[in-house]
Amino acid sequence: MSVIGHNELLKLLYREKVEERLIITPLLNPDLQINEASIDIRLGNDFIVTRRGNLAQLDPALQDIREHRHQTTHFVNFKECFYLHPQELVLAGTLEYFRLPVDVAASVTSRSQWGRAGLVIATATAVHPGFCGTITLELLNLGEVPLALYPGTSVAQIVFSQCIGGEAYDGDMAHKIGAHFANLSKDSKMADRKFWLPEKIKS
Repeated sequence: MSVIGHNELLKLLYREKVEERLIITPLLNPDLQINEASIDIRLGNDFIVTRRGNLAQLDPALQDIREHRHQTTHFVNFKECFYLHPQELVLAGTLEYFRLPVDVAASVTSRSQWGRAGLVIATATAVHPGFCGTITLELLNLGEVPLALYPGTSVAQIVFSQCIGGEAYDGDMAHKIGAHFANLSKDSKMADRKFWLPEKIKS
């Protein structure tokens, strides 16, 4: 599997067949956003903040628990600021909507300028071939002071790679926009949860 560089990224964006193209919209400034081997992506307007104290823990063994009870959504207008405090985890959707062809996978990482300021941009970085939707970024401030985040700013980058024998992603995160809540107790990948997890009664 090889990383796709600048010239090949341009070819992906303009493939003759629409269904085979890499679609990123809006790509507001291709000259600035398309790098040597990545594309810079921007913060959207939706942020999900974790509130401490509403749940004792997040436990996937608790059936039907609504994890988003401890999370609240905030919409931040352009030119307004969202403060990410030290050791705080916040979810944020990308401004861009993506559609990957089935022969391309991707990973998301911090831009170096923000990483050096203490911002970790993604703790779950994989983007599967055929994915459609916005990407939820997991923002974590490892620094000592609050970080001011503005919708529309480029805080992350996405790196694409060739995928041989891929199939289109159709999981829980497909075709969604904005930031997405955590939902551990309804993880579709845990169909065998009865074997691995103890039975618990919701208190």
